[in-house]
This record gives sequence, C-alpha cells and structure tokens, in this order.
Amino acid sequence: MNLESEAQEYTVSFRTNDIHEAIAKTGTALAALVDEALLAHEPHEIDEECEFEEFARDLQRVLTSHSDALASSEEADTDV
Repeated sequence: MNLESEAQEYTVSFRTNDIHEAIAKTGTALAALVDEALLAHEPHEIDEECEFEEFARDLQRVLTSHSDALASSEEADTDV
C-alpha cells in the first residue's frame, strides 16, 4: 500500500470579514469532515479501544452542543 498515492489534502477557506461567521462555517465543515472520517474508519472489535474514535466522538459532542452557533451561519448564507 502506497500511502503517498492515497494521501488527500483538505482545505477550508471562507471569504468573509466576520470572524464569528468564519468560525461557525469552519465548525460546520469540521463536523462534516469528522462524520466522513468516522464512516471511513477501519472496523474493529466493539470492545477494542480506539483513540481516534474517542477523539472524533468527543469532537462531535462539542460541535453538536454548539449547533445553534453553527446553524446561524448557515441561515446567514440563505439570506443573501
């Protein structure tokens, strides 16, 4: 397996002068990326500890707990 040929690069960029909007949009993009990463994560035994899964699920909980702030940026996009 050649990891270099399978390497992917992710770039998140938003054109805005509003730091709150930029943070909210970045959080929304991060949530989508974490969801995608968990879906692509290698399966293993249910009782086997996995630091990546623990980190990703903790991150999902934090992003979900602040979903109101993330949603307000999406609503701003539709108001244009």
